[in-house]
Amino acid sequence: MKPTGTQILAEFFDCSVNILNDPGALETILAEGIEACNLGLVGINSHCYDPIGVTSIAVIQESHVAIHTYPEARHASVDVFTCSRVSHKSMDLLHYLEEKLLPGTTRVVEVSRGNPIEVARTNWITDDNSSAGFDVRYRIDRELYSGISRYQDIKVIENQDFGRMLFLDNDLQIAERDAHLYNEAMVNPLRERGEGFASVAILGGGDGGVLYDVLKLNPGRVSVIDIDEEVIHVAKTYLRSICHSAFEDERVEIVIGDVFDFLDGSHCFDAMIYDLTMHPESFIVMDRKAYLDQLFTKMKADLKPRGVLSLQCASEYDHRTIELVDSLLKRHFDSVKLAKKFIPSYGSMWMFASCIKA
Repeated sequence: MKPTGTQILAEFFDCSVNILNDPGALETILAEGIEACNLGLVGINSHCYDPIGVTSIAVIQESHVAIHTYPEARHASVDVFTCSRVSHKSMDLLHYLEEKLLPGTTRVVEVSRGNPIEVARTNWITDDNSSAGFDVRYRIDRELYSGISRYQDIKVIENQDFGRMLFLDNDLQIAERDAHLYNEAMVNPLRERGEGFASVAILGGGDGGVLYDVLKLNPGRVSVIDIDEEVIHVAKTYLRSICHSAFEDERVEIVIGDVFDFLDGSHCFDAMIYDLTMHPESFIVMDRKAYLDQLFTKMKADLKPRGVLSLQCASEYDHRTIELVDSLLKRHFDSVKLAKKFIPSYGSMWMFASCIKA
């Protein structure tokens, strides 16, 4: 006998958030969906995580169905496995779950299980752009570094068109061939002020590219605050064409820590650059809007009056994030400006923002 099976793997984005942290509701949805699709329910069990999140698993006559939720990100991961090559019942159940969890977007992969299992080719990295209608895939001509820090998966690859590229959790951060475009866009709001800066803070920026460009302005001192020391080490080892010797400059202070803790109102920076993600859902346990609102409040408190703030926002296609950032900045700052610039390695126009503290 040759073992066979069909496995449907799905990611639900922007779900109805109330259901995602309710194990009773999830079990009811699973039970009713399995019955409606004639999959034969054997039993269901759930586990609630602290402080948030649920895993619900149902054993069915042909195998299992599982849902794991991330309520803080309005996300659910779904796994439907049946010991059959016929997948229509599994897809019927998936559609039923979509009707109940109401995702804004669904990504689905169907896997034929058996002996042997097919192995996907591994010389590509796919940057999953869940906020837009496309993904970007990059060929790995040579992998220079691959490791897992306390916080994330880190990779540095070589690509024939973009040179050395840094990925964090498969999300492209910077590429050697067009790093100057991104870094210039981040530093231009400071450059346009045409004034000397006694102190500048870079929030994130572990690849050192923005730091290298800031040092061209001849500031008094620059503080780089990044939670992951390993990213800085990798940049200094593999991305010298981007960071050069910026981290060794005597004007630079490197702070390894969470920017949320660092920003305590005791600093007086002339300028601040936000080189962090606008999608912190993977590491926060609160609503994104509330988190960013609190973070912008802290940033404002550590800027001098008339201090400059420059930020990277998102792809121009991530309309929800751009609208959110624009509204939050206008709540806290003056002279808010949005600009976009094409970054070839990102595959899209990228939105940047700048503003000043009143």
